[in-house]
Amino acid sequence: MGSRHNYQLTIEYDGTNYHGWQSQNNAIAIQDIIEKSVKKLTGKKVRMTGSGRTDTGVHARGQVANFYLPARWTSYKLRKGLNAYLPPDIVITAVKEVSLEFNARFDARRRIYQYFISRKETAVQRNYAWQVFYRLNESMLITLGSIIIGVHDFSSFSRVDTQTESKICEVFDSYWREENDFLIYRIEANRFLHGMVRTLVGTMVDVARGRFSKDQFEQILVAQDRKLAGQTAPALGLFLEKVIYDEGK
Repeated sequence: MGSRHNYQLTIEYDGTNYHGWQSQNNAIAIQDIIEKSVKKLTGKKVRMTGSGRTDTGVHARGQVANFYLPARWTSYKLRKGLNAYLPPDIVITAVKEVSLEFNARFDARRRIYQYFISRKETAVQRNYAWQVFYRLNESMLITLGSIIIGVHDFSSFSRVDTQTESKICEVFDSYWREENDFLIYRIEANRFLHGMVRTLVGTMVDVARGRFSKDQFEQILVAQDRKLAGQTAPALGLFLEKVIYDEGK
């Protein structure tokens, strides 16, 4: 048998023109574009493993994926070569060779997402922030963020068609901050359900604008019923910021 090498990519992308990260029939996904670039560069057809799927229109600054090649490449050559074949809205920011056992999905320990809300009309940021103009109780947002820290069943905040059996996630950090004309929500957890961050943000905004009370939000969390939660925030404001692995991975 020949040698086999496992490469870990860190990827930044603008998700505006793609149907999410994961390959699917009859739609263009970011995974497909990168796999085609690997084929053009190395002549080898590969199948990538991503740290997790991001939905249509969601962006990333720190998506992680891995794939195998039969020949060794330097990190520099692989990164520069792939970026030469990739469109400008997808960039490989880092490459490293990792152990053959490394799996970008199953070895991930924590993931960090951020959601951006613009408080004023914007042309430049229109694809990267939810423009919200109604009055919001910002101190309420801060309170709601702290409520979900810990281990909870997030069934109320996930897509009904999510196939994952367990809906329990551990949230390590969850908070809102104000920065210039933006409200920014940051959440760090061991795992995320399909649509979870966007539904959390949408429901928190609904509470902050007076559609629900804080007590109702707490009831929604324990009810495990998506029909009780609020709106789903648009995909364009969501960024996968970072995927965290054990040291040395």
